[in-house]
Amino acid sequence: MKSETFNTLYPALKTGDLILFSGQYQISKMVESLEHSMWSHVGMVFRPDPKGEVFFWESTALTNLEDEFMHDHLTGPKIVKLLDRLQTYGQDVVPYKPPAYAWRTLTLDRPLDQQKLVRYMKEVHGIPNPTEWNMIEEVIEGRFFSIPSKRKDYTCSKLIGETYQELGIASSSIPLNGLMPSDFSSKGKLKLLECEWGEEVLIEVEVPGVTHT
Repeated sequence: MKSETFNTLYPALKTGDLILFSGQYQISKMVESLEHSMWSHVGMVFRPDPKGEVFFWESTALTNLEDEFMHDHLTGPKIVKLLDRLQTYGQDVVPYKPPAYAWRTLTLDRPLDQQKLVRYMKEVHGIPNPTEWNMIEEVIEGRFFSIPSKRKDYTCSKLIGETYQELGIASSSIPLNGLMPSDFSSKGKLKLLECEWGEEVLIEVEVPGVTHT
């Protein structure tokens, strides 16, 4: 995989692009082991002003960052500044080891429906992230038994899969609760509609106060 600095990529980041994470949390390593992939978290770039701030749309149990539009610290679907998430992800793990991040650009022949996206974001805000064991149960039910989850919650993969479906640019052959971060990687099997992702590009992020060795 080639790599670029965050500052170099910044001008090109746009709504719909993917950001993949490889984390150091215990649940992150469990997810990576289950899916035989380096990726354990996924979210989507949200940039309402193409030349303005780059935000990150994700579902997470983390509450350290405030939602930039709802101004709360709930778990589940939220919008945070992308750089803030990249610079703080995993810093509560001791010893700290910088995570790996990758960007996948979305190429689409038509504009995304930003109004529809914002309406959807408002609708699902406040719906919680599942507990670790509920998440594993839901993924197993969806992935291996094609059973849609009856719980009203969002894993990171379910949220991004549903977001893409709402925008009419992807479909899944399994229930959305069966999706995992690896499905959004270059080895994934999510079916895209009239669009395509680029290959993963590793993101080099400078974290203030952290010395890289």
